[in-house]
Amino acid sequence: MASNLSSHLTCPVCLCLFNDPTVLPCEHTFCRLCILSYLESGATRCPECRQTFSKQDLKGNRALRNLVEDVQQEQKTNEVKKQQQNARNAHAMLCSEHEEPLKLFCEDDQKLVCLICREGEKHSGHSFKPVKEAMEPYENVAIQALSFIHDENKQVGEMIFRQMNEITKSKERGNNLEERIHAQFKKMHDFLREKEEIMTKQLQRASDSAEAIMKQNASLLGGLQINGNQVMSCLESGLKVTQPERFLQWWSEEGSCVVKEITATDNKDITPFLQAQFRSRLYGNRVISDHFTIGPYESYLPMIVCRDMLDSVKQDLNTSIIDEDMKLSIRKDSHPQLDGQEYFARILPFYSGNRNSNVEDKQTWLYWEVAIGAEPGWENGLTVKYYPKQKNASFLKTFSLVTHKSFEKLALLVKHNKLYAVRGDEETLLVNQVVPRRVGVYIDCEKRQVVYCNADNMSLIHTMWCGDK
Repeated sequence: MASNLSSHLTCPVCLCLFNDPTVLPCEHTFCRLCILSYLESGATRCPECRQTFSKQDLKGNRALRNLVEDVQQEQKTNEVKKQQQNARNAHAMLCSEHEEPLKLFCEDDQKLVCLICREGEKHSGHSFKPVKEAMEPYENVAIQALSFIHDENKQVGEMIFRQMNEITKSKERGNNLEERIHAQFKKMHDFLREKEEIMTKQLQRASDSAEAIMKQNASLLGGLQINGNQVMSCLESGLKVTQPERFLQWWSEEGSCVVKEITATDNKDITPFLQAQFRSRLYGNRVISDHFTIGPYESYLPMIVCRDMLDSVKQDLNTSIIDEDMKLSIRKDSHPQLDGQEYFARILPFYSGNRNSNVEDKQTWLYWEVAIGAEPGWENGLTVKYYPKQKNASFLKTFSLVTHKSFEKLALLVKHNKLYAVRGDEETLLVNQVVPRRVGVYIDCEKRQVVYCNADNMSLIHTMWCGDK
C-alpha cells in the first residue's frame, strides 16, 4: 500500500517524495524548491498542463505534507524491522559444512564445531567443551589482559608527560644560556659580536641535538601508547560480545593473537594464556633527561674569548706548567667531604716551594689549560679524579681518600702522537683528533662532567660523564 501511495506523492520534477508540497492554481503539486527553481529559469507555465502562473500563486498544501511525512515514517519503520529480522537470522551460527548449530568448541583446533563435526574423523580424539563453558577461561584472560594493558598505557602516558617536561626544561635552559652569552658579548667590540654569533649557533646545535633525541624518545613512547590503545580497543570489542560462540570466534581470529603479543612466553599452548603472565612493553624504554654542554664557554666565556682576541690573557687561568715534584693534598680553605657528597680533584704545581694543590668543591666549575710537552710532568695536568659519594665520611676519612684509590681516574693521554681518553685502566683512541699545542680542561662538578678541548680554538676533543650519568 505504501508503495502505491508513494507513486502519487512523487514530485514530477525531481521524482522524489514531495518536500514542502506546493500547489499551483491548476491544482498540480510540486516541491516548493523545485517550482521556485523552475520559475527562476524564466518559465511561467505549469510543467504538467502548461497553464500560466506566477510566484504569488504558489500555496502550501499542509494535508499533503502530513501525508508525505506519514509515508516517510512508515518507510523508516519497515527498514528498522528488516534490519532487526536480519540480525535475528544471523544470531543462530550454523556449521558451514553441516548447517547445524555450533554448540561445541574444539580445544585442539581452537574452533567452533557442531555435533556432527565432533563425530567426524577430522576431530577424532579431540577434546570438546560446550561453548559457554569454553568461553569462561578465555574471557577471564581477556579481562586480565585489558586491565594489564590499561595500567601499562597509563604509565606510558605519565612517561610522555615527564618527557615533555624534560623537553621544556631543555628549551628553557638553552634560552637562559643564550641570554647569558648575549649579555657577555655586549661588552665586547666587533670581533666579540662575531664570536657571539658563532657561539650562539654552537649552543643551538647542542640544544637542538639534545631536544631531537628527547623528541625521538617521546615519539617512541607515543607509538607504544598508540599500540596500547589499539590492543585495548581490540580487547574491549571482544569483551562486549556476550554470546559464547561469537566470543570464541573473536578469540580464535583476533583475541588470541593480541594477547599472545603481550604474554611473557613463546609457547603456542593455551596454558600460558590461562596463567595470564604478561610481558611489559616498557622494558628498555626510559625518559631521557635533559643535559647538554658547550664546554668551558658556559662558565669562562669572557676570558676564553678575550684570549682568542688578544692572543693572551693577563688574568690567571691556572695554566699548568707543572714541576716534577707534585702531590695532591687538601688546601687550607677547603671543606671536608660531608656524608653523601661527591667532588673532583686535580693536580696543581707547587709555587715557591708552597704546596698549592687543591680539592675543588663539588658545586663549582673549574677550567685550566695545559701546554703539551712544555715542562716535565705536564701530563699530570690532564688528569682528573672523581670521588663518588661516601657514607659516614669524617674529616680524617676524607683526607685518606685523597691518597686512597677510592676514586675514578679520568685523563687525556698523548702517546705516539695520538690522543687517548683514559677512564680507570681503560684507554680509548680518539680518532680524527690532532694533538693540539695546548689543552683546556673544563669540569662542571654539578653535572659531573669533564670536557677536554683544544685551547687554541676551543674545539671539542672529548667529553666524559662521571658516576651514573
